Amino acid sequence: MRLRAVLAAMLMSVAFTASEPAGAASPSFDCAKASSWAEKQICGDDKLSALDAWLSPLFNQVVQRVGAKDADALKTQRKAWFKARNDCKTQADGNACLAQRYQEFIDDLEHRLAAVVGGGGAQAAAPPTGKSPLDQCSSDDKQACLEQLLDADETKLSAAESDAAKNAKDGDKVEASDLAWRGYRNAECKRRSALADADQSAGVYTACLIDLTRARLTDLKM
Repeated sequence: MRLRAVLAAMLMSVAFTASEPAGAASPSFDCAKASSWAEKQICGDDKLSALDAWLSPLFNQVVQRVGAKDADALKTQRKAWFKARNDCKTQADGNACLAQRYQEFIDDLEHRLAAVVGGGGAQAAAPPTGKSPLDQCSSDDKQACLEQLLDADETKLSAAESDAAKNAKDGDKVEASDLAWRGYRNAECKRRSALADADQSAGVYTACLIDLTRARLTDLKM
């Protein structure tokens, strides 16, 4: 399913504290039919493709969870955002401008999603007890160590979610719940990293992703 592919690539679309992604999801549109400058730039850049792949289902999840008035306002906001995205053509570094436009909209949508699913089934459980990721990574290259832990835990989570979807009566609903949970996790970890000192923000963000991913794994096994 396309949603499963988007979930597998989700981290690449939001984790700007990490290194460049090794690969990316396809964007939400058919690159063979790309006509505008922005679409062509997105199809030629893995990071932009991953951002686009994450924004589209994320937007749909938020629209489905808010009232009709807020949904209409979001659609109007997206229309204005498309214009702002295309305006990046006039910038010296058009791709950097596009990435910033995407990240701003994604940040807004993730916080909206966190607000509407908070307290619901998509909200993360308390992190499991045990050695924290920051304690596990005491080497000089702490960030690289944290990213390796996150990659391993994300692989386990994707497998657990896939099994849950296969065993459920309605796999699409399970995948939608997984997507909503990831939106909550991203927003919560960005909130925590914003409260940390600037030199520790990246580590706090990645460690938070690990903690909440492990909590989700524990929850899925129950």
